[in-house]
Amino acid sequence: MDDLNLTMFKQYDIRTRHNAINDMQKERLYNAIAVYFRDCVKAKSVVIGRDARLYVPELAEGLARVCRKAGIEVLINPLPISTCQFYYSCMKHRDSAGVMVTASHNPAEYIGLKLLAPEVSPIAYGCGPEGGIVKIKELYMADARVEGDKKAKMVVINHLEDYINYCMKLSGVHEGSLKGTRILLEFLNGSAGSEMALAFQRAGADIEIRNVVPNGFFPQGDPNPIIETSIAPARAAMKEGNFDFGFCFDGDGDRVDLMAPNGEQIVPGLNMSIIVKKMIDIYKGKKMDVYADVKAIPLSLCEIAKSGVKVHIIRNGHSFIKEKLKENCDNGYFAAEEESAHYYMNYPFDIDDFSKGFAAIESTLFIALLSSRCYRENPEAYQKAYKLQTSLFREREWPLHCEAAPEKMPQLMDEVEARMVELGATVIKDMDDGTDLDACLMRFNLPLTFSADYSLEGTKWVQVAQRISRSEEAMCRWEVVSNDHDECEKFNGYIKEITDRYVKAGWAHY
Repeated sequence: MDDLNLTMFKQYDIRTRHNAINDMQKERLYNAIAVYFRDCVKAKSVVIGRDARLYVPELAEGLARVCRKAGIEVLINPLPISTCQFYYSCMKHRDSAGVMVTASHNPAEYIGLKLLAPEVSPIAYGCGPEGGIVKIKELYMADARVEGDKKAKMVVINHLEDYINYCMKLSGVHEGSLKGTRILLEFLNGSAGSEMALAFQRAGADIEIRNVVPNGFFPQGDPNPIIETSIAPARAAMKEGNFDFGFCFDGDGDRVDLMAPNGEQIVPGLNMSIIVKKMIDIYKGKKMDVYADVKAIPLSLCEIAKSGVKVHIIRNGHSFIKEKLKENCDNGYFAAEEESAHYYMNYPFDIDDFSKGFAAIESTLFIALLSSRCYRENPEAYQKAYKLQTSLFREREWPLHCEAAPEKMPQLMDEVEARMVELGATVIKDMDDGTDLDACLMRFNLPLTFSADYSLEGTKWVQVAQRISRSEEAMCRWEVVSNDHDECEKFNGYIKEITDRYVKAGWAHY
């Protein structure tokens, strides 16, 4: 099995370097997915979308060909689109399965597939009919094949205009309502440019558009807003251009970083604390529970809770978060945020009739429009958020690569946890419903949960988050945040003392 590239089957999607998968492996993969959709998912049709990457058209064509041969109707948008627009297309065809051909924020040489079952339900490793990607991997290994000569219909679809109309209506942004607001939009040559620019133009905003043409070579650098070399030109343009704020998107447009006038990121959780009030209004106050990921900054949790919602910590992972949101929609959960600048919500299939149900997805267009509306109506809230942010000291999530000795990772993380406990940490490893966090959250002078009347003023606190990455191979990650510079440096140093030993032993590298 060494020649099958089984490492491409990740926790949340299928992803690999394009030169690590050959024609034989691609054909096996197309067949495995088509058989899975036909026999396990029982899908009669599939929506296929793709982003701007150089190597994804071949995968989209191959999937379409084999799915049609399996008798599955193909609804395809052949143009580069964002993953969020793809999700909306799946909402319009909710009886269909879905495949988005993308590798998100990864470098240009990567390819990948994000999968959905009907009703816009996530498929991941252990998630979805018969185990989702687990079952697809089994079919791939068994070389399952589509037999016969069927040739189901192929239909070209394009829901760009509908998607823009939907997001503008849901966000309460109307034609001309952002007139006079000066906004920078940085696309890093990804695939979200058309929907964003067209919507903001219709709303009347004064926009500066950067790197809007989809380009799979990604000449600005990796299409990832946290890569400083990629985003530095946009930061400089923000400082020079007298903008109210700016947005930066990743390669497939499902991540949206909000930038302050000086080009610095406004922490996603603090943005969430502002826009969550409008989200509550969408559901007329009938839904009052939100998720925040394990790295969420305590200050953000405190601010979100002030809106009256209950904030629940959730493990990382797009598919897991969507599955939990969908599962708990009827229990009052309506939104989630990740500190990686991903926002999730239970979006109504029909804005005028919530009885038709909800899809737990991401929509950066909705989030960008809603954030712009909130700024337009209350710029002081963002000024306050930025001021709060400047009181924080943060070692943003940093990696340790353990390819040389992946078996050492659990031992390493146990050592870090033991050191934190020795220092007096409160350790959180489970969600409040008992589900494993798939990470370890270690808090000092912080509560387990935050209520609307809780205050962090006058308290010196620290939070340490550690996890094994599920989207990269053999990688551990840590993030330290505090309201005290020395404490942040000190606790990050405690971790480095341990990881340095593993690097010195040759088991890992930075």
